[in-house]
Amino acid sequence: MKVTGTSVNKVISMYEINKKQVGKTKEVTKNDTLEISKLGKTLSSFAEGGITSMSPEKLEKIRNEISNGTYKVNPRLIAEKMMEAMKGQVR
Repeated sequence: MKVTGTSVNKVISMYEINKKQVGKTKEVTKNDTLEISKLGKTLSSFAEGGITSMSPEKLEKIRNEISNGTYKVNPRLIAEKMMEAMKGQVR
């Protein structure tokens, strides 16, 4: 195969054109975002002890009932509160 000056020039010019196009590409910066749901925020505040809607007297009464073995759990009330929490109705 014979390489002449004109074919080399074509290759060089094509390379230069391609080089310019690569330099023109924009850098796209993507930022990561995180959004915590209302339920997540509520659960987080419970875990941190931020929400205390119970009086100290009532809390002490429940602690005593648990330690005595007389505390009764109302499964229906628990299920209702869980459903409210899932629906976003917890205050």
